[in-house]
Amino acid sequence: MTVMFWPVVIFMAISLAIGLYTYTQVRGSSKNYTVCNKAMPFIVIGTALMAQAVDGNATLGNVSMTWSTGFWAGAMIPLGLAASLFFVGRYLAGPLNKMDLLTLPEFFYRRYDRQTEALTSALTIVCFTVVIAGNLSAVAWIFSVVSGLSYGMSLAITTTLIVIYTMAGGLFAAIWTDFFQIHVALVGFVGSAAFVIWKFGLGELLAKVPMEKLDFRGITSMEHGALVNWAAMISLAFGNAMALDFMERVFAANSPRTAQRACYYAGFQTILIGLCASLLGLAAVSLVPKIEDPRMVLPTLAAEHLPYWLGVLVFVGVLGASMSTANGAMLVISVVLARNVYQRWSKTAVNDSLMLLLSRVLAIPTAMAGAWVAYVRPEPGILLVIAFDIVFAGCVAPLLLGVHWRKATATGAKASILVGTVLRLICHLYMPASLSGLDTLLPPVVSLVTMIGVSLMTQAASEVKFERMYNPAPEDRLAVEV
Repeated sequence: MTVMFWPVVIFMAISLAIGLYTYTQVRGSSKNYTVCNKAMPFIVIGTALMAQAVDGNATLGNVSMTWSTGFWAGAMIPLGLAASLFFVGRYLAGPLNKMDLLTLPEFFYRRYDRQTEALTSALTIVCFTVVIAGNLSAVAWIFSVVSGLSYGMSLAITTTLIVIYTMAGGLFAAIWTDFFQIHVALVGFVGSAAFVIWKFGLGELLAKVPMEKLDFRGITSMEHGALVNWAAMISLAFGNAMALDFMERVFAANSPRTAQRACYYAGFQTILIGLCASLLGLAAVSLVPKIEDPRMVLPTLAAEHLPYWLGVLVFVGVLGASMSTANGAMLVISVVLARNVYQRWSKTAVNDSLMLLLSRVLAIPTAMAGAWVAYVRPEPGILLVIAFDIVFAGCVAPLLLGVHWRKATATGAKASILVGTVLRLICHLYMPASLSGLDTLLPPVVSLVTMIGVSLMTQAASEVKFERMYNPAPEDRLAVEV
């Protein structure tokens, strides 16, 4: 047990208390539980979106990758996530908020058909289970460091805490715990970066960093990982457009303009916190040069080189950032399982009370699956990129073209999803290491070409489906929306 144990426990207890309190705001409504009755203002949505972007991968993973590989390897994570927020804000947030959706896979049903929705649901469930794992891994690692407990025991404790308040308040719990947690992270990382510069001097710190970790070869030379770094950023920038947790917050905004502006606000804040984390990773090259496990770089830096109160804020900042994303991802997977899988394919009528119960109960197996992945592969930074590679490969083209291209068809969407996903798997198995990065970039391009080609050959009802996005027929809506 370290001197930071009790501050971390207090922080987690406050998060739990806030989450449990939001149970009172659900008021027995599955729509309240899922999208806060679509009533959230700009600052709340912007902060919640920032909290989903600034997670354990963009903080703990960013620092460890910067320290071990170089600035661009770590910085590409927050830069990619910020680019995604700008992309969603410009092209998707307004139209999708206007459609009055409850989940992102519902868009694929309304725009295309039930089979396309099922494919999308399956892929995003897999993707976000990995996102949960990456963030549970970060939470558990930090808790094990400050408590002295084993990683496995810390993982069990923190997962249980997060799933309890997720089940209590749904998106209300996610948003209001986000508001508390992310501001702690903001102060912690910005304050720590400022302190390190003030105490050690930016020039002096950078002078001790090997040039290959700092120069532009990380984004200009294939020999120094440029292709891998760009692939990671592009995957996050576009693959994150399929982020279920991002989109739930977009849907919860009180207007399309609020959703759009909130994305821009969150993008700039993500860059700020992410670059501060990258700076700490660079500082750690000289301040904590001998670490066997890169995941210990940030905890060691915080404990040995920052003032106690800043070290506490960094510890709890990583915890908060990771908890907020894990909690949001648990929520959306359980809701997709309840609405887009069980309700859509069940022959049994589902009323609002049952839908709310299912959305809560299904968070338990969702959390267990994420915890298992976190236990067998606790690699926060890598896990995030893997997750978004999956949906980047096949789902982004049908989403973007479905919103903006009248000629997009269900057949084209299904072909695009299947071709992109299968090609991504083939590339993963057979692409030589020398071309690493192409395995991420090639499948979505082929998916896009497939989407356009097949859609042009199957034009029967594309215009009708396009018009019904904003004025859906009763059968296009999920039955439970009250």
